[in-house]
Amino acid sequence: MAQNGPRIVSFAEVEAVIASLPPDVVIDAMAAGFASFSRGEVSVPSPQTLGQPPLANFVGHPSAQACIKSAYQHGGEVFVTKVASGGDGLNSGIVLVFSQRTYQPRAILLDDGLLTELRTAAAGALAARLFAPLNVKMIGVVGVGVQARWQLRLLETVTPCRRVRAWARSITKARAFAEEMRARGWAVEAVSDVEAACSSADLLLTVTSAREPLVRAEWLTGRPVLVTAIGADAPGKQELEPSLVAAADLLVADSRAQCLERGELQHAIAAGLVTSESVVEIGECVISRCERRGLVVFDSTGVAIQDVKIAELAMGTLSSSSRL
Repeated sequence: MAQNGPRIVSFAEVEAVIASLPPDVVIDAMAAGFASFSRGEVSVPSPQTLGQPPLANFVGHPSAQACIKSAYQHGGEVFVTKVASGGDGLNSGIVLVFSQRTYQPRAILLDDGLLTELRTAAAGALAARLFAPLNVKMIGVVGVGVQARWQLRLLETVTPCRRVRAWARSITKARAFAEEMRARGWAVEAVSDVEAACSSADLLLTVTSAREPLVRAEWLTGRPVLVTAIGADAPGKQELEPSLVAAADLLVADSRAQCLERGELQHAIAAGLVTSESVVEIGECVISRCERRGLVVFDSTGVAIQDVKIAELAMGTLSSSSRL
């Protein structure tokens, strides 16, 4: 144990750090992390998912899960382990930061999942920066939980579009989401039909815990559109029809290997509709720009290098303010 033990960073301190971070800085950090990952400069063990099949469910809500992810950048200063848990609209989490030099814990970030929400949304914003049509006129949102709110917050720096059609299984929740986001300057229409959220979208965000496809290929094919699929982050989860994934003119994964196991790709591969060779990683597109064309599907499962990068930003902010 380090002489003084790890610094315990409270939730309030994490909130203050997040409020001080310019969105573009966070998005750029994700871009750098993904590029390092695709260059093979990062070690990322396979994630662990608890509370979901093939393991037993937790005693709480059937959608609840805990995900444990770890990573470190070769030659970096820290290694990070993150536990993010949640279900039924409730989220929690903790980020553990260790020194690569002394192997001792440097900080325990009691973030309640906020850093995960931010880095996930930043990946979505990066995808929009790289792949969204140049003139986005409508954004579709499928699922209106916490991450949907974060996705729109980070998109504010990427696209001037503020028109949104949002769907949820509960129209009451969709209307509450619309009202909340209107206060941030978004023109959000709550819709009762998922097709209505998809059919006019130039940029579609899917942020649910679905285990059966919600979004059909026929609603999106034949025009330029970016689909950022966030909900499928564990074996068995699925938001998109496999035929929609197969129809993509550009199929992008945050991690090719991870998406084959736990993203939308798991279903398209199992159906024999795509091969791993047809997939490019977003880090590869950061390194060497991919052509922005047609239907783009970004399969976002959450890679632990994102947790390293957001932890580094948090630690740097705390150090500069003499709070670490």
